[in-house]
Amino acid sequence: GNPFFVLEFMQSLQSRGLLRYNSLQKRWVWNEDVIRGEEITENVLHLLSSKMNELSDNVQTLLRVMACYGVKIHALVIGYLSETKEYSGIRNGLEEALEGGFIVKDEEGYFQFVHDKVHEAAYNLISRSERNQFHYHLGK
Repeated sequence: GNPFFVLEFMQSLQSRGLLRYNSLQKRWVWNEDVIRGEEITENVLHLLSSKMNELSDNVQTLLRVMACYGVKIHALVIGYLSETKEYSGIRNGLEEALEGGFIVKDEEGYFQFVHDKVHEAAYNLISRSERNQFHYHLGK
């Protein structure tokens, strides 16, 4: 299996209340029947896309922009873009993207995706019909 998928899947269960830690019993608890009844995907891209579609517009825009730049982007580029009308909210999306575990910041001032599948799912937030236009606007 894919360890990244397992981690994302477990986090998905926890965020939906299907897996929780019982501090009195000092163990994780779940209802297997309820989990088995859930529509569960075996596709990590689908799982990530579903998670990303629930994010705020600022975070989704940030992830789209980052995906167009590749696996990482310098904080200065984000700062520059956030001064434009079209991308003014992307700096506001940084904290949520960091807390959501989609990106990390390194010591050199770069934000990067935590996994290549996260990058791919973020790029897929841009519909195929809009990709050329999205890249064009970033390049202006």
